[in-house]
Amino acid sequence: MGSSSILPTSTAFTGLDNSKRMNMRHNAKVDWWIAFLALAGVLAPLAAHVYWASGFVLGILLITIFPQSYETTKRGLLVRAGLTRRLVPYEAITFAGPAAQGAPSMALSSEPVKIQWGLASELVIAPAHPSVFLADLAARAPHLTRRGPHLVAA
Repeated sequence: MGSSSILPTSTAFTGLDNSKRMNMRHNAKVDWWIAFLALAGVLAPLAAHVYWASGFVLGILLITIFPQSYETTKRGLLVRAGLTRRLVPYEAITFAGPAAQGAPSMALSSEPVKIQWGLASELVIAPAHPSVFLADLAARAPHLTRRGPHLVAA
């Protein structure tokens, strides 16, 4: 049995409006080497006996980045990162798809996904299973159409 048979598609929810769909939570992916670099950034000040700096860096990471999750709700895409919460209404989303490597983001993965909405807003996230996440998003945002690996406003 191929892996594509277990992945939801945009037709999986045909006939259901957003008010009848259950919320789906997508965990964030953290690549081991990026986690290692973050840990090195926390531990490096300890080697120089600058203990406060290590605590400061750890605090910033914990407040702004960890933990991360992405939830498709009735109202929109809810992005949780550290203490922050951001709700992006589905109807405002104009693009979703793989992001360019090296773009600044809170994504701790080598497979980031870019979400654009409004005139100039964007966010780069790192769902553990990008194809499952994009399929779920496509099912909840009917104004988005698939163009290759991307979802774009029709």
